[in-house]
Parts: sequence; C-alpha cells; structure tokens
Amino acid sequence: MTLPTSSTISTTTSFSKVRGFTVDLLFHLKNRELRVIDLVELTGKSSQYVRRYLINMWKYGLTEKNGSFWKLSEDGVSFLSYLESLPNNNIIIRKNKERIKKDERKNNESCVPKKLKQSSIALWLNKSSLDDAEKVVVEVLVDHYNRTGSKFLYFSDIYEIAERFKIRPDQVNKVFMNLKQDRIVYNYRDRSHDAWKIGLYKAFVHALERGRHTKGSRGENNVL
Repeated sequence: MTLPTSSTISTTTSFSKVRGFTVDLLFHLKNRELRVIDLVELTGKSSQYVRRYLINMWKYGLTEKNGSFWKLSEDGVSFLSYLESLPNNNIIIRKNKERIKKDERKNNESCVPKKLKQSSIALWLNKSSLDDAEKVVVEVLVDHYNRTGSKFLYFSDIYEIAERFKIRPDQVNKVFMNLKQDRIVYNYRDRSHDAWKIGLYKAFVHALERGRHTKGSRGENNVL
C-alpha cells in the first residue's frame, strides 16, 4: 500500500485527537517497527481494526510505513515523549488505572500455570492422530498462548489464516473442521470485529495443563 505525503500537525491538534487504542499503539510502537500481524497478536484486535487505526495515525502524522512494517514518525516519537512527560494527564492516568486493574485480575486468577510445558505438547502431538497441517495450527496457537496468555488470534480472511499457519488456502476449511470436531481449536466469524476468531478450546488447554489424555474421536490419544 502506498501512502501519500502527510502534513505535520501541531501538538495541540494531536492531543485533542489522540486517545484510546491510538495511545496503545503509540506505546506498542515505541522504539521498534512492527507489522500489522505483530500488533494483532499484541492487542487481540483484528487486522482490519489495527490497520484502520494505523492509517488514521499516519493521517495525523504520527506513524510511517516501511514496506510491511509500521513505526512512529518523528512527530509520533515527539508526541509520545510529550504524553510521557505529563504524569497527571487524563490519558496517562486512565492507562495506568487500566494496567493496575489488569494486574489485579491476573493476581486473582487460578494458580494453574499459564504456560504449557513444551515436553507435554510434544508428547501429546506425537500421540495424537493429527496430520502435519493440524499439528502446526496447534503449535502456533500454543506458542501464542505461552507468549501472551491469549488463547485466540484474529484474521481478516482465509489467506491471512493460511499465511500465519503456513498451510495452503485450500487446506484451511478441512484443517479447522477436523480440529473443531476434536474440540481442540474453534473458529467463527466475529461480526463485532468483522474478522475470523481462531483459538484453543479452554477445556483442551486445561486438560493439557493437567496432562490428562484419552481416546480422541479419530481413534488416537486426545486431550479430554
């Protein structure tokens, strides 16, 4: 996508426009360049949702695009520094309160470990009846869960799904039909985000954490 040249905006104008998810993206892009898919994983939002905000931020002069990577523009870096220099600013206060609430929720969660042991995953995959493409899907979702604590990912279309899981577009329907049938991975169209939501069933994750296995619907060891 080629973006036309944008004009620099004043700090006052920027400050009146920037809030909410835009502020989140400013912090995510601090001192690094990220792709839309990276920001999707970090935020849990759909690629279309993230892309729309990035383009709006570009219109305000806050971001730049380098190939498939997005980064803060010089104005974006300056504006983020400006926000960080105002500890009493309402935006910063709200963000800090949200982080505190999030940390409190995490502390109140069950003591069951969030990370799934790689040895348990490898053992289960070796004993399962999944084909190679299905195993890749499970491995990608488990890796995402271990890194972020989120059991799901959002995708805009079948081609983005195929690219993320390294499978052919014509394999996608069959792969996810089988995984859904075995109650391992679910997928559905999330109309609120206009995107496909794909994730691990909670029961599957909990059973894998406890290391409990049984016969699956395709005659091999599965998780119950």
